[in-house]
Amino acid sequence: MPMEEPGRDVVEDIRKMTATASGTYAVYVYRLGDGRGWGVNEDEIMPGASILKLPALLAAWPKKEETWVLEKADIAAGSGPLQFLKAGTAVTVERVMTELGKKSDNTAWRMINRRLGYKEIEKEIEKMGLTNTNYRELTTTAADVGKIMRKIHEKPDLWQYLEDSVYEDRITLGLPGGTRLVHKVGTDADVWADAGMVVTEKPFVLVIMNKGVKHDEAVELVPRITRVIWEYESAT
Repeated sequence: MPMEEPGRDVVEDIRKMTATASGTYAVYVYRLGDGRGWGVNEDEIMPGASILKLPALLAAWPKKEETWVLEKADIAAGSGPLQFLKAGTAVTVERVMTELGKKSDNTAWRMINRRLGYKEIEKEIEKMGLTNTNYRELTTTAADVGKIMRKIHEKPDLWQYLEDSVYEDRITLGLPGGTRLVHKVGTDADVWADAGMVVTEKPFVLVIMNKGVKHDEAVELVPRITRVIWEYESAT
């Protein structure tokens, strides 16, 4: 993968912004127009959290015309509305994918994992060349997540599942209003991450991952990092 040395100012700005914050940050940018990328800690292993629902979405895509029956074993607490359906309810895979992408539905994720199996999803991961991603342990790197978003860029029919989500509170807030963003967030006790594709005349992938962070800090910092990157990429 061709890499470009970014301007020192933008890297230094990001390092300064994260140096005094809690936890560790990893950032990766990939320019879809010219195939060049750059990052900060982009190869460090990080918790993927719900960002790693993306390989499941890709694996479910060929099944989108099917209908599955919700089983009791599928129901998972947390985010998403499918947990409130009764076992035995018929659910289209189209809806499973929609709830997974837009609402990070844990029941939808479990449905995909149980029906396709981890090995099938891991085949998707292998095909994308994600050498530092462990789907079962939910660990990955910002650079690997960048490869996932590049694969999604190749499949415009998938974009609809990752737009206008209920979690427009991270990268979205650092972009100018109305900017198209195809993305997936990841949240945990000490994780406030986001990974997406900024669709403009000069489209680029942007991944911001972290671990060990305080949420009140990360809520402010992730949009700030995004703004710095947006300004740099728009001017380059």
